[in-house]
Amino acid sequence: MIRIPLLKDNHNHLFTYSNLAEAESLFYITNKKIALAKLSNLKSDSINIVTGWFDSNYQFSEKELNDCPPLIICNNSLHKYLINNKAAVIIEPTFPEWIENNSDQLWVEKNIMKILSFISDIFGFDENTLHKTLKKNLKAGVCFASDMFVTSDKVFSFLSKINRSFTEVWTDPELFPNLNAEYKNLCRGVKLFTDGALGGSTAATQGYKSTGNIFLSYSDKCLNEKLEQVFSYKTDVSIHCIGEIAIEQVIRTLAETMKNPTSVNVRLEHVQFITEKQAKKAKDLGLILSMQPNFNMDSVIYSDRLTTSFCESNNPFRMLIDRAGFVPGKDLIFGSDGMPTGIEGTLQESLFPPVLGQKISLEEFVAAYCTNNFDLGYIDVYVDQLKNKVITEVVLT
Repeated sequence: MIRIPLLKDNHNHLFTYSNLAEAESLFYITNKKIALAKLSNLKSDSINIVTGWFDSNYQFSEKELNDCPPLIICNNSLHKYLINNKAAVIIEPTFPEWIENNSDQLWVEKNIMKILSFISDIFGFDENTLHKTLKKNLKAGVCFASDMFVTSDKVFSFLSKINRSFTEVWTDPELFPNLNAEYKNLCRGVKLFTDGALGGSTAATQGYKSTGNIFLSYSDKCLNEKLEQVFSYKTDVSIHCIGEIAIEQVIRTLAETMKNPTSVNVRLEHVQFITEKQAKKAKDLGLILSMQPNFNMDSVIYSDRLTTSFCESNNPFRMLIDRAGFVPGKDLIFGSDGMPTGIEGTLQESLFPPVLGQKISLEEFVAAYCTNNFDLGYIDVYVDQLKNKVITEVVLT
């Protein structure tokens, strides 16, 4: 048995997931009949939000959806949505463009944060629900969880009045300059999206078996202008880029915009298909890679749409550490993206991943993912090397 500190989740969506805490989940339901039975029994008098759906497990026909109560089903990636007719009637008066364009995945990607804000606001921010979420996170081994995209005045107002040792927040680059000085000081930085996600087949990668819906948020010129803009804010910058096409664009543009010395930290989020050449350039530029060991399982979950070689190149931790020189806890940090939040699963997938190149040691995991103290509790880890099995027990003090 080895005792490790609780987790510091560097990439999460704490307040969004807190708002969605009452939503139903299909995360552990891999059988379509069971899923439909669950959906058909939801309340009929208002919209039901359902999270955790993997379209690689099963698809729903239009009839199956419309036979259910009012329903929004969120792909686990939160980058793809199903809306049945009963829910569309309710949504249309206040968000008609979503109903009109939901079948256009590229439109969805361009408006992803507006959609998420709308869904999140169906429940709304509630302090009691947040406290329940924080307790749930603690039981899952997480004592700190970032929120990578906060735009709500209610959340900013709440944060301004409390001890914020349990979180840090990032915000939209268009919103940041309009925040008052107090709210700006609450922000760790701003976050940009440069491609989509595997759940919507919109991550900008050549790895799809078919063409996919490869999505880039910006042209090179527009990305250059956007980065110049956000660097002028003198705050840290976080950039979502999953596929190697987006990563290449981001690194190429940063190499230009960072010619002048800057004191801000620049993080690349996810970078699941980063190449060795790109990794070495990122290292030379002093970039921080913020990644998710639980996404190792994307090599299995999304094998329906990714080629074998790209499944094997997902989350290349050994290359990043051994050959590109990234150091866990310094310029390589971990989080979960809330998929799911907690120690369960992610350590298993780190020590015994589906792809050998994803394997990291327990010491590397602790350096990149854990706090540096045992103030609130600890996690006891039992590793069975013969059975390739990890058992964890969270103990709170």
